[in-house]
Amino acid sequence: MRISVICTVLNEAAAVGRLLDGLLAQTRPPDEVIIVDGGSSDGTPAVILSYADRLPLKLQEARGANISRGRNLAVKRSSGDVIASTDAGVRLAPDWLERLAAPFTNVPAEELREGKYAVAGFFQPDPRSAFELSLGATTLPLVNDINPSTFLPSSRSVAFSRGAFECSGGYP
Repeated sequence: MRISVICTVLNEAAAVGRLLDGLLAQTRPPDEVIIVDGGSSDGTPAVILSYADRLPLKLQEARGANISRGRNLAVKRSSGDVIASTDAGVRLAPDWLERLAAPFTNVPAEELREGKYAVAGFFQPDPRSAFELSLGATTLPLVNDINPSTFLPSSRSVAFSRGAFECSGGYP
């Protein structure tokens, strides 16, 4: 099973290195990392490309692309059976991708292409200020408050089969 990690960025030069370092430290490395830049003016693409010798990176520049368009472009460029989505402003646990991909491990490739599977990864805040701490406490549910049959995850930590993406029509 091939896993593609996708991400969109815009002026994330200060944060994207932390994300890429987190991807390098994964216990289950991604087969490819596709990042779509929406037109950064702060050197974000240069930071990303500085990791090209250590990660299987594809960088696409799409000036003016919003987050959903960027994610759709990233999925289109990906080749994985499973797509994992995250954001530049997060700090990934070393086992993030391994745990996110675990439900797909024994699923036949044909079923991944048919669109039957999606799984949410739980995102915990990594606050660096009192404001971020307050924001996380008021906008992110606690694990015990999540009903797995109705929970709509944030795309900063979610995985889905290629088929599920195609059946859904992509991000709106």
